[in-house]
Amino acid sequence: MNETPVSSGVSAADPSRLPRHLGTWNAALLLVTFTIGVGILQSPGVVAAHTGSIGLAYAAWITGAIAAVCGALVMTELAVRTPRSGGTTVFLRQAYGPRVAFMYGWTSMLLNPVAAAAITLVCMTNLGAILGFGQSVQTLLGLGWVGGIMLLNMRSSKVVARIVGGVGVFKISALATVVLLCFAGEPAAATAAVDASAPALNPTLVGFSLAVIATMFAYDGWDGLALVAGEVREPARTLPRATLLGLGLILVVYLAVNTGFFHALTFAEVGSTPALAATAVGRVIGENAGRFVTVFVALSAATTVFGSLLCNPRNLFALAEEGEFFPIVARVHPRWKTPVVAIGIYGGMTMLYLASGRGFEQLTRYMILGYLPFYGLVAVAAVLARRRQPLGAGQFRMPLYPLPVVLLLAFVLIGIGSGFLGDYVAAIASLIIIGAGALLFEVWRRVRSANVRQPPL
Repeated sequence: MNETPVSSGVSAADPSRLPRHLGTWNAALLLVTFTIGVGILQSPGVVAAHTGSIGLAYAAWITGAIAAVCGALVMTELAVRTPRSGGTTVFLRQAYGPRVAFMYGWTSMLLNPVAAAAITLVCMTNLGAILGFGQSVQTLLGLGWVGGIMLLNMRSSKVVARIVGGVGVFKISALATVVLLCFAGEPAAATAAVDASAPALNPTLVGFSLAVIATMFAYDGWDGLALVAGEVREPARTLPRATLLGLGLILVVYLAVNTGFFHALTFAEVGSTPALAATAVGRVIGENAGRFVTVFVALSAATTVFGSLLCNPRNLFALAEEGEFFPIVARVHPRWKTPVVAIGIYGGMTMLYLASGRGFEQLTRYMILGYLPFYGLVAVAAVLARRRQPLGAGQFRMPLYPLPVVLLLAFVLIGIGSGFLGDYVAAIASLIIIGAGALLFEVWRRVRSANVRQPPL
């Protein structure tokens, strides 16, 4: 069970089987592209609804950012220790063994494609509403979009990384344009009037916690660089710099977008309007112009699939490398140097969700709650790693240790508790998904053991 089927090119100094092609700037923009999707266009309304005031809304976004930074710092220290692609899968196996790693890989395989499919569906639905496409055409466009990006990822991770860099700049530019247009008009209302008109929807501790979880849907992706640590040049230097640079850009963009929405719309409107960007911009420059902005933003969000299909397949790839999944999934194409089978699985799952219609969208409610327990285990894994092998001189150390670990664990516990109080059905469903992974591991272990040739007596 513990054999590691790696190629002869792997060494203790560099355990990666994939080419290292990501520098600091490209890695930072990959994090931006991987993280910024439709969450920043949907979550501000959810946050406003759960907090009831502008001050608490900003506090929720900053709290979510702190949790994301803490998680990223923990991941970065672990990734620098073991610069292999696979991120959480690798760290969990080293700390707790193959069972927990398999459970995470299973959860990742089931839920990560949901996010890519949901983003694609939202974008194609918006484009279809504006351009007059029917649902069948929207689905075909979505399948073509995901399928094309999947094939491109199979062909060259290096080319995709370059595209991702341009996409990151495009995303920032698109959202900056929305913010500027929001500020081009008069303020929607004075602060006192906004607060007076805002419904007291859920201004409680549970409400604030649920608001923070909503921001984490927008921040989800902070572990992206750890997933491709085996493809980063000089990981000990590049990973920390790219992580802080990328998260800094994301935080600035998110706070700016919220400020723009609060300027163009009343607080009550932010908490109840489904299409915030189109509504805010349309109020300033007219409804027709607002539609064009919707197209612009939809295309920006759709490009998240580039980063998703570059990063997420590395979970299963790492699991198969360790012999805990079908060996073919660890295959690296001899000429393209990409994990083609792992990419095909994630791309295929994403397309399957898209082809199934809109029913899969309810799975998005389980995503954050499904990952929270594993984030807590990764936080503890960082502590275990320091005890087992102290960091050497010059190695990256997360600042203010153990504070990032403590804050990440606190966020996980609060998030799980709030999830049960706010949506116990989603919370229980998340546990069922994780538990199913444990059962499947037992099946996998027994089948694999049965297939091992016994030595002659």
